[in-house]
This record gives sequence, structure tokens and C-alpha cells, in this order.
Amino acid sequence: MQTWVTRDELAAGRTSCPMDYPRPEYSEYAYFVQKLSVSSLYLERNQTYLGHCVLIYDPAPVTRIDQLSPEQWLALARDLRVAETAIYRAFRPDHMNVESLGNVMPHLHWHIVSRHKNDGRWGGPIWTTTSAEMRRKELGDSEYRALASRIRNAIEDDA
Repeated sequence: MQTWVTRDELAAGRTSCPMDYPRPEYSEYAYFVQKLSVSSLYLERNQTYLGHCVLIYDPAPVTRIDQLSPEQWLALARDLRVAETAIYRAFRPDHMNVESLGNVMPHLHWHIVSRHKNDGRWGGPIWTTTSAEMRRKELGDSEYRALASRIRNAIEDDA
């Protein structure tokens, strides 16, 4: 079960944000894929949607796009394009969902979700239940390594 800290806990200073940089490469939530220009790409540990990644903004603990300068936003947008394109090339889904929510974890990040017509939620968002209620598909370390390698190779092929 995913137990992120809450926005209220962070605001009250009772805990630090697990998405602040520097962060561990591997945690119970994410598996490091690659550092990009202003962000880091991680595989979600929950791989119900094969290739589901999170792109986390690194330079500062901002929560929204409007807190970035135009130059910072352009750099993050380029990283987002690189990541989304690589995930698409690596997994060839029927569609891609790219979402920045921030309702639970108040640190600017993007979920990049490969969608397939047979994924059980096709035609709708994956966020129709709480995190605790969502289906979970955990993989072994060798499987995460293989998925991360596929994405890194797709990033390198685009360079």
C-alpha cells in the first residue's frame, strides 16, 4: 500500500517531501530510469500499466507550472517530451496519458502512463479509485532493470 506524506504534513513541517532532490534512485515507490536536463525519470513500482513512469522536477520543490520561469518550463517541457516519446517507443501502447496532479504529493511531477485497449480502464482515467484501492502489479528487480533499460535505449535512440 502506498503511503505518501500528505500536503498538510509537508506544510506543517512534520516531514520532508520524498520527491525533493536529491532522492534515492530506488525506493518502495519508484525505480530510477534516467536523469534528464531538469528532471529525473522513474518507473512507478506499480506496473499495472506497463511502462508507467513519473517525471520529477529536480531543481526546486515547486508544486505548479506557474511557479517556474518561462525558461524552466521550456526545459521541463522538453524533458517531458523526451520521456513520453521514449516510453511510447519502448512499449508501443495504443495511447499515452500524461498527467500532473499534485493532489496527494505536492511536488511538480508528471505521470506518464502507457495505455492499451485491453488494460481494464481503457476509455477512462486510471485515477477512479484511491491509491490504496488501485490494482497493483509489482515486479522483480530484474524486470524493473529490463524495463528501465528499454526506456533508456529509446531515449538514446532519439538523441
